[in-house]
Amino acid sequence: MNCEHSRLYLSAYLDEELDVPGILVMQQHIDECHGCRAVLEQQASLRQALHDPALYAHPTPEFAERIRNQIRRAAQNDTESRFVSLMTPFRMGWYGWMRAAAVVGIALFIALPWAYRLRGSSERAIEEAVIAGHIRSLQAEHLVDIPSSNQHSVKPWFQGRLDFAPAVPDLGDAGWTLVGGRLDYIAGRTVAAVVYRRRLHDINVFIWPKSGAADETANPRYIQGYELLHWTRANMAYWVVSDLNRKELDEFADLLRRR
Repeated sequence: MNCEHSRLYLSAYLDEELDVPGILVMQQHIDECHGCRAVLEQQASLRQALHDPALYAHPTPEFAERIRNQIRRAAQNDTESRFVSLMTPFRMGWYGWMRAAAVVGIALFIALPWAYRLRGSSERAIEEAVIAGHIRSLQAEHLVDIPSSNQHSVKPWFQGRLDFAPAVPDLGDAGWTLVGGRLDYIAGRTVAAVVYRRRLHDINVFIWPKSGAADETANPRYIQGYELLHWTRANMAYWVVSDLNRKELDEFADLLRRR
């Protein structure tokens, strides 16, 4: 684990949200890295300081009542203002409707680019977390929690540990060996990691629920020396990462989607 990956997981480490292998990897890195240890100590000190009772102010009953009255008046004024705004197009006829439509159009024109940027930023964060999860599994020598090449052993192992049932197809007949499965932590939630192997190359398949329209396009990426593929299918997000070459990883992804 390098410093960049360590900083991504410091908050989860402080909140005790990492699994046991993740905690061990973080502890080893923090023991060896003065910079990350200093950042961790700063965050821990800040959290402790924010719990200081002296930071909290206790208003008098008179002051609290005055604030409540102001909030009630503001809420009433806001409600009246919204009603007037909604009724304006009806009072102004066709011109009012046209003006309202123009305002909505301008708002969408401004908001949509920002929405796409936020979506792109969120996806980049997931990509980095997936890559970090793959690297962490290799460095910690904890590739799987349930080592087995039998899908009927791996799939039931996830029951009771996750709130969904990940697919664990047997691809051995096509040359992709099932190594096993484990739990990992991606994008703020516990996910399934199903591991396959091709010669000496390990392949992590991260799976978690995702609602919305399916997109079975592989969406390839190349990040930090690793090939990354991503698609959604049957309300599940799939992220595949390996150091295997793109051609073979595409073949693996196609086979996985057909099973």
